Parts: sequence; structure tokens; C-alpha cells
Amino acid sequence: MNKPSAWSSREESLLLLNAYLDNELDAASVLEIERRMAADPALKLEHDRLVQLRGVLASQLKTQTASNDLRRRIEEMAEETPPPVVQRLATPSRNRIRSYAWREMAAAAALAAIIAAGGTYAFLRPNLGSNEIAAIVAGHQRALLAATPFDVASSDRHTVKPWFDSKLALSPQVIDLSSAGFPLAGGRVEVIDGKPVPVLVYQRRAHIISVVAIPRAGQKDTTEPSLATTNDGYFVIQWHGRDFDYTVVSDLAENELDEFVNLWRHAARGN
Repeated sequence: MNKPSAWSSREESLLLLNAYLDNELDAASVLEIERRMAADPALKLEHDRLVQLRGVLASQLKTQTASNDLRRRIEEMAEETPPPVVQRLATPSRNRIRSYAWREMAAAAALAAIIAAGGTYAFLRPNLGSNEIAAIVAGHQRALLAATPFDVASSDRHTVKPWFDSKLALSPQVIDLSSAGFPLAGGRVEVIDGKPVPVLVYQRRAHIISVVAIPRAGQKDTTEPSLATTNDGYFVIQWHGRDFDYTVVSDLAENELDEFVNLWRHAARGN
């Protein structure tokens, strides 16, 4: 691959990554980018982010249909008189062809402008969410690699809760689910988007469950269904709770993690 001499290795990796996702690389280049992702966690996270973003865009675009008002506006723009330069350049024999091409171009431009103006926020929001999920999963992975996955080790919520209170302006509810087979193991503090965030740590046999609580002061609890996804081989479940947005991460079986979340949410509403 020819590249400008000013390119950095990072720029080359990102270019290769996008070509890899578009299935545009030869076998040797595929092996090269896969080797780079294995050695560079940040590049692997960028790969996962782009895959999730494509999935979001595909699901959104499949369900988007033009309203009657949008169709009317595009038709009105397409019927407008072409610019004088087009009229001067058009020969009598090609006038109808050029006029048709101009209408098609106008309609396409109008549609692109409307989608860009009205759809950017909806498309960017899932991307921001995927970045946050990637950061949370990375924190869970770091905790698993550490000597212990918690900063304070205790199965007593009356120990873990005061520990959070002493370190953070806002601390989450600490739910005891030991009777259901999900004992509390402790807690730790992660840094998400530059801010300290409390993380409750539970266990299920040999599996660790991280409950990340991102502060949203004043937010009301909700009975809305949880949202489930996967990231880098881990199951991730999210929901809105009182004063916090919660994200649960674990390699536990999906049905067991779902059971944990349902039990946790039910107990939290009862407190």
C-alpha cells in the first residue's frame, strides 16, 4: 500500500481498519490488521465501536421512511427552474435530459440535507453510548486482571455503602442478593469520561458481576425494560434507576445475568 511519508503508524492502522471492515483487503493485509488489533487494545476498541455503529445505522436506516410532507418538499424543489448556466449550456436536443438530471440532483441534495439536519443527533447518540459501554467493559476487564476486582472487600452492604459515601458525592443503593445466590463481594471506583464512578461487585460461583452506577442526580426510578447487548465477549445490561444509570457487565450466562438484574431492580424499588 502506497502512503504519504507524513502518515503515522496510527493513521495507517485506522485506514487498514476501515478497509478491513469493508472487506477490501488482501489476505496479507487482513493478517496484518488482525495482528495490530491483538497488540493494540485501543485499536480493537475502535473496531468494536465501528461494528456497533454500523449495526445501529443499519437498523435505523431500515426503519426510516419518508413522510408525505418530505416527499412533497422534495418534489417542489425538484420542479424549480435550473440555474441559468445549465440552461445556457444545454442544447435544444439535450434540454429535457439535462432538466431531468437537475431535478434528480436537487432531490438527492434535498434529501441528504434533511437527513443530515434531522438525523445526526439520533445516529450519534448510539455511538456515544457504545463508547461508554466500551469504557465500562474495559474497566471490568482491568478489574479481572488485578489482584482483586474490588477496592473494598466485604459481603456486608453496611460496610460497602459507607465506603462509597466517604469517597463520592453520590453513592448508589447496595442491594443484598446473597439469598438468591448472588453474594456481594465488595466495591471499587472506576473513572468513566473523566469522572469517578462507583462499581458494585457481586459473584455467581466463579463469575464476577460489575454493577457500574453512573450518577444522574435527581433522576427517577423507572420500570422501563432493561437494554441488553454484548461487547468484546461480555454480556452488558443497562437501565435507568434512581439517581443513577446502571450498567451490568459479566461473562455469566445471559439468562442468569438477566435474573440478577431483575432481582436487583425489584429489591431496589422496595428500598
